[in-house]
Order: sequence, then structure tokens, then C-alpha cells
Amino acid sequence: MYAWLAVALLAVLACVIVMVGLFVAAWRRTLAQVEASGLRYRMRCETCGYEFDLSPREFARSKFRRSRSTTRTRVKGVALVNEPHYHYVAKRFDCPACGERTWCENLNANEARDVVNPIALRNFGAALAVLVVIGFVLRVVLA
Repeated sequence: MYAWLAVALLAVLACVIVMVGLFVAAWRRTLAQVEASGLRYRMRCETCGYEFDLSPREFARSKFRRSRSTTRTRVKGVALVNEPHYHYVAKRFDCPACGERTWCENLNANEARDVVNPIALRNFGAALAVLVVIGFVLRVVLA
């Protein structure tokens, strides 16, 4: 009886490891494809007003973020889609001009969203589809 429980727990652990691996791979693929698209994040230092560009990798490094947005619902095909419209997005970076670690406003947040969303949906959707297939296979094998 305990052997069957150990096998089931190991199968769950293996699924969690595969899930994390798939989503990390999807994140890396997304970041690489966004960089290949030529997207540059236009930033402005809120301390000195200096404007500078960041690559998607540099932009993704900063964890602190603040934003103000409204959600717009529109019809896309046969579905209603809620899309945020950003009025203000800022992240903490080291300003190249004044050298301070300060809030820098993202000046092209909506344009960046329009580039990143289709790429991210494609990559993370594929990872989710693989997980669903694995789940069905496990269900058949363990049932």
C-alpha cells in the first residue's frame, strides 16, 4: 500500500518539476523573441528627466513596479477582451545620467504591451497545452 502512495507522490513531484521547467523555458523563449523583435523600452528618470532606452532583458530585471491603468473591453472576433491601457508605468533603475537608483517612467508601455502579449500568449499557451496532454496521459496511465 505504501509503495503505491510513494509512486503517486513521485509522479506528482515529477509533474511539478516538468511544469516549472516548461514555464521557465516559455519565459526564456518569450524574452528571446521579444529581444529579436527589436523592442526597446523608452524610460525617463523621474529625478533628473533624462531619457534612455533599455533592452527587454534589462527591463525584466527590475522587480519593483508601479502603474496606473484603466481596462478597456472591446470585441475581438466573437469574444469580449479586457485590455489594460496604461496611463503611467514606472520601475526602479539606476539612471545613467544622475547615477541614482530611482523610479523611471516607461514612456512606451502600451506599445510594448502590444508587442509582448502575442508572443507571450503563444509561448505560454504552448506550455499549457503540453501540460494538459501530460495530465491526460497520467490520468489514463494511473486510472
